[in-house]
Amino acid sequence: VNFVFLTETPVLAVPESALMRGSDGDWTVFIETEPDVYAAQEVELGRSFGEWREIEGIAPSERVVMEGAFFVASQIAKGGFDPHNH
Repeated sequence: VNFVFLTETPVLAVPESALMRGSDGDWTVFIETEPDVYAAQEVELGRSFGEWREIEGIAPSERVVMEGAFFVASQIAKGGFDPHNH
């Protein structure tokens, strides 16, 4: 999904609800590496656009979990999803 924000250059932005704190305290998003396989990806936060947040650290083509990031994190913790593509 693409949105237009008034910025000088294109940026990647996700809903605040897509952001999770990793075990080391860094911000992460979950990306879908293949159907129903997810991996945590560390990102750097940038500017805030209302309920959206600019991020850096993923390619524009990555499929990011936009809703339900907490569910994905809890399923990975319980072993319901393999975060390392094994």
